[in-house]
Amino acid sequence: MQTTAAQTKPQRAALFALAAAGLVLVALAPLGLYFLFQASFEGFVGVALAQGVVYAFAVWLVLRHGFGRAALAVVFIAAVVARAVALPAPALLSTDVARYVWDGRVQAAGTNPYRYVPADPQLTGLRDQTIYPNINRVDYAVTIYPPVAEMIFFLATRVSESVTMMRLAMIGFEAVTVLALMALLDHDGRPAPRVLIYAWHPLTIWEFAGTGHVDAAAIALMTLAMLAALRDRRVLAGIALAAGTLVKPFVLLVAPPLWRRWDWRLPVAFVVTAIVCYLPYLSVGAGVLGYLGGYGDEQGYIDGKGFFLVALLQRLGLPAPGGLAFAIFAGIVLAAAALAIAFRTKPREADPAIFLPFAAAAVLLISPHYPWYFAFLLPLLARAPYPPLIYVTLAAFILYLPPIQDFDDFLTAGLWLYGGAALLALAGFAVRFRPLPIRRPA
Repeated sequence: MQTTAAQTKPQRAALFALAAAGLVLVALAPLGLYFLFQASFEGFVGVALAQGVVYAFAVWLVLRHGFGRAALAVVFIAAVVARAVALPAPALLSTDVARYVWDGRVQAAGTNPYRYVPADPQLTGLRDQTIYPNINRVDYAVTIYPPVAEMIFFLATRVSESVTMMRLAMIGFEAVTVLALMALLDHDGRPAPRVLIYAWHPLTIWEFAGTGHVDAAAIALMTLAMLAALRDRRVLAGIALAAGTLVKPFVLLVAPPLWRRWDWRLPVAFVVTAIVCYLPYLSVGAGVLGYLGGYGDEQGYIDGKGFFLVALLQRLGLPAPGGLAFAIFAGIVLAAAALAIAFRTKPREADPAIFLPFAAAAVLLISPHYPWYFAFLLPLLARAPYPPLIYVTLAAFILYLPPIQDFDDFLTAGLWLYGGAALLALAGFAVRFRPLPIRRPA
């Protein structure tokens, strides 16, 4: 009886610590909301990073202790309350959600969203004083979002043409992600409370509930694709993979580990789904790609300064390729890695760690410029936690700091993100493989 009490006392203390961490995480949310209403990027980033410290402690707790249902309840309550606080946030971090609502409205009016820029006279009758003034690139860019994202915008706006409705839709997709992730954790033999690695992350709280980014839908479909493949539902995996890719292309990064050699069902389902989803929008021809090319130029990918590795070579005074040359190089590297994974000798699709190296390489090579682009790593990290990548997702908030935003200083941001991750990886390697002390004979 004494042994049982001794075993439960540390567990109760750990559960109390987890609840305290959840309370602090939630308590910081109103402060973050306050700074957003004050248009203080520095204040908000400070709060988000403070939440990141609390989050890191909570992750350490769930990895160290085998929590049960009580901890899962704590995880759910804190996640829901934090999102409820973030829901009314002003569109300071991003105005993308206004474009989502606009695209849904345009489709409801019977117009292809890839045909006109929002400022086109043909769409004058759709303008209002709430959504239209907040649309970014209003007079020179048609929508950039792929077909499945457009379908989501249309469906959400049929309920209500409002920013709040779009954010609620993304929270709904998050619920799908959490449920699918719990099923994956159960398959891996991991405790369900590890879903905290996704649900408590400040990125998911602020970027999905607080900003309404459609990446939440892409992540849900990506997680469903992994679950379907694990259960040998190859056709469903291909459908979910294609649908997720046509929300945000990063979903394609999980495709190589999901494919089995010579299996035709998944790729055929992928191709057929992609064709079917594009059909309703093909009236504009090649214009169905939207503002994709212009966006690449806008982000510095054409001249190369938007790639962290190119900017680093330039700063060091070393020969650096142009943007197009580096993009081709990155494409070749990722394609070679994808083929190596897809045709690996011993397929290990059940091993969650197999997803991380390819995804990490893609993040380094592409060097995303916005924090929410890193959120797709979280379902992968929930299954295979890796501290350097967790650090990257938390440090991504520095991309909101005015010096980086105003001067497009992606080199400095990259040094903090990827340099910090590299130092953590080296430290972990040194600790793990440090030599044993030599014992001298007495």
